[in-house]
Amino acid sequence: MELERNWKPYAKGPALLVLAVVLAFSPEILSAMGREFTFGNWVGYVMALLALIGGLGAVRESRQAFAVRIGEQGINWTRGEATVDFAWSDVTRVAVEKKPNAGKLEKPSILTVWVADQTERALSPDIELTGLRGYHVADLKSTKQSRDQVEAALRQYGGDRYPAPAN
Repeated sequence: MELERNWKPYAKGPALLVLAVVLAFSPEILSAMGREFTFGNWVGYVMALLALIGGLGAVRESRQAFAVRIGEQGINWTRGEATVDFAWSDVTRVAVEKKPNAGKLEKPSILTVWVADQTERALSPDIELTGLRGYHVADLKSTKQSRDQVEAALRQYGGDRYPAPAN
């Protein structure tokens, strides 16, 4: 199974860039309408800068290569220019977990691969526990495949490395 990115979450990048342009020219726009910026022009410029930074970050993230393949050999993960292969023999556990600092009502959506070896990989681990390294491979909220489809593939190929989720 290959996970594909759902592009809806990444549509905010161009929207933020448009907002940045509007905010940058807001003092002139308001002036043309016969209104005045009551807080001063600097507020529009600061907000434009923040929108520009956020928009550029979202566009950059959406343009990065992303691929996750779950198969008989293991899990192959590509992010940007780096590719990491997790052979099933190296994987201790695979889990769909909550985001760090997630609220009690938020459902788990982060596909995490846990390995016990200390092998250096092209990407650094997101979490390090005693003897384990965890890699946040994908957020299932931003993939076209449903959580059920991903869990079925993990059960099929991962066997006992993917324990039944506790709902």
